[in-house]
Amino acid sequence: MRRRSRDSRSRREGGYSSVELVLYMPLLLGMIVVTVQFALIYLANEYASAAAREANRVARVTGDVDQGVAKGNQVVNDMGDGMLAGAVVRVRPVGDDVVETVVTGHAPRIVPFLDIVEVSETVRGPVERFEPDVAP
Repeated sequence: MRRRSRDSRSRREGGYSSVELVLYMPLLLGMIVVTVQFALIYLANEYASAAAREANRVARVTGDVDQGVAKGNQVVNDMGDGMLAGAVVRVRPVGDDVVETVVTGHAPRIVPFLDIVEVSETVRGPVERFEPDVAP
């Protein structure tokens, strides 16, 4: 008699795992896609940061903002294809002794309704100056 009640219960619960899979799988896949989207945004932000740091370093050492822009564009072009689309590198002097570099671009978008894919990074640093030693 006990066997029949177990068998009848297992028959009544048959197919529930398929229903649960159908209900939970879209949620799980959605969470995975959103996680990958945020990882791509983070990676694009890191690429913008690397390009801004390098462009700022060249502009500070050489004192030439055009060389800084060229170096920033070279770094962006040497990175992974499509990771920072539409990148714009701007280098400008701030006063006489500071250089500011701003790199903006767009991260790859895989979630159509998520509209926070523009990344920007700003770096500031002092202009390098050579000062010879003074004899005592």
